[in-house]
Amino acid sequence: MKSRTVRIVLVIILVLILGVSLGLYNKWNIVAWYLGLPAPQYSVKVLHDVKVPMRDGVKLSADIYRPSAEGKYPVILLRTMYGKGNANHKYAFTGSVFASQGFIFVVQDVRGKFDSAGDFYPYIYEAADGFDTIEWAGTREWSTGKVGTYGFSYWGSTQWLAAPMGSKYLKAMVPVVTSQDVYQRWIYNGIFRINDVLVWHYENAPKRAQSAKGVDWDTAVRKLPLLKADDALGVDIPAYNDWIRHPQPGPYWDRIRVDNKVAKITAPALIIDGWYDYYLNLALGDYNRMIKNGGSAEARRSMLLVGPWTHASTSKFSDADFGKEASFLKKFRMILLWFNYWLKGEQNGILSEGPVKIFTMGANTWKTVGEWPLKNTRYTAYYLHSEGNANTVRGNGILSAVKPATEKPDSFLSDPENPVPSVGGTSIFGNAKAGPVDQQTVESRDDVLVYTSAPLTEDLEVTGPVKLVFYAASSARDTDFAAKLADVDPAGKSINIQAGVIRARYRDSLERPSLLEKGKIYRMEIEIGNTSNLFKKGHRIRLQLAGSNFPEYGRNLNTGADNGTTAEMVKSRQLVYHDRDNPSQLILPVIPKGN
Repeated sequence: MKSRTVRIVLVIILVLILGVSLGLYNKWNIVAWYLGLPAPQYSVKVLHDVKVPMRDGVKLSADIYRPSAEGKYPVILLRTMYGKGNANHKYAFTGSVFASQGFIFVVQDVRGKFDSAGDFYPYIYEAADGFDTIEWAGTREWSTGKVGTYGFSYWGSTQWLAAPMGSKYLKAMVPVVTSQDVYQRWIYNGIFRINDVLVWHYENAPKRAQSAKGVDWDTAVRKLPLLKADDALGVDIPAYNDWIRHPQPGPYWDRIRVDNKVAKITAPALIIDGWYDYYLNLALGDYNRMIKNGGSAEARRSMLLVGPWTHASTSKFSDADFGKEASFLKKFRMILLWFNYWLKGEQNGILSEGPVKIFTMGANTWKTVGEWPLKNTRYTAYYLHSEGNANTVRGNGILSAVKPATEKPDSFLSDPENPVPSVGGTSIFGNAKAGPVDQQTVESRDDVLVYTSAPLTEDLEVTGPVKLVFYAASSARDTDFAAKLADVDPAGKSINIQAGVIRARYRDSLERPSLLEKGKIYRMEIEIGNTSNLFKKGHRIRLQLAGSNFPEYGRNLNTGADNGTTAEMVKSRQLVYHDRDNPSQLILPVIPKGN
């Protein structure tokens, strides 16, 4: 995140210098040029620490960026837990851009954070407080009565949570890298994303965020039981403890979900996410719910934008090059068009091209399609094969379209004391490095099964949901299986595309877990996740299958006991079958050539 911020700042400085040298004295003209926006018509003024009253009398602090010219303007609202004056999140920059384009931009500290009164507890106040703030913004003397909401991650959650409350002033939303159901973001298939959960709570539990600099996160995320991991850092965080005590869906999490309230949402949403963001699969579900079940014709005109981005909107990586068009900033113009259409009534063609815009990695191009997943998808099975030794990239694991006959199963030892490390992926917290990263260190481990296709004879586009159906047995009462799809170039560089994990006790249901019988073969499925990637001619498709992907996903201690409140762990022997009766297969969403 910091390196991306530095790059943006340097570019802006350069463009400003260029502008001065050319006599373009208005810096927002230069910014607009760089972002591909219309030339701004307004200079900007800022009001700081405006107190906004909530229904219970608590006052929340907001900064207001507005055109210097008097008059009524549509409002864009951003509600944040990270501090409205936080330079790292560039609220002042964003607010000034919107204000220079003829909007009033309100950025507000949520309850209990920074300059706002009250007590903070993640998510639970955001529906009512968000509604009250939208009502306030819609009725100011400087407001046209049309309010849009904007923001990333937690700021995005504040949008979704308030939307079903039904404010008549809410006319459009832009939720970025977030979702309608935060349970699955933090607790994926019943598995704590422990790196994110622990670091995020540690940094953000206080009224003013505290730095995690200097914390030994490699040690911290291994602390057992998980319930005591915050105490080991010298803090006791009630919300963290509550989360660890609630690993399954239920009443605790139902308070902060709106995926079951979409029929009450009347504002359309431009939903934005990235192929390397942990919200991705949830955001795609949000989009399909909105267009099918949204509470108005406008809501059902929601749109979707997915790029090659991490949660921090990074698009530049040392191990993968997605080209010049990959930048998130290149799509800021679409956000402005969205707000201009819904809040100002401009007929700018934003809805005419098609509702879904996606970036295909490998091809490094954008395309517009009519739906997600694509209608012409051919779900194609690549079967797992080996001679019983698929361990490491040096083993004999194969992916092919040929169905298996008689084959020996593969086996590996899953040791929670020595878990398979997360390399690349979606986590941005602690010591994690999100995005596409060469997997060769992971694939050299004996506890990782590796199945690889022959070099492709032609380009193969994979766009849509990827799934692994496999047959496995374990010596443990409960255990995990972690799958990862990778793209291998002719030189052997293996780049992670998507990853998923299953906790065996939840193989049939999150609500009704059941433990394993030792040695019994079970059919399981891992929704590895959605992607759009062009596997080029000469490249190979690769599947990794292991017992962990840590610390992005918390370890299974393999005992069958509660993984959040116990510390005992055991090793487990895993068997993966791929024969006539147990045809384990990777199912890829293949797009026919020319589509």
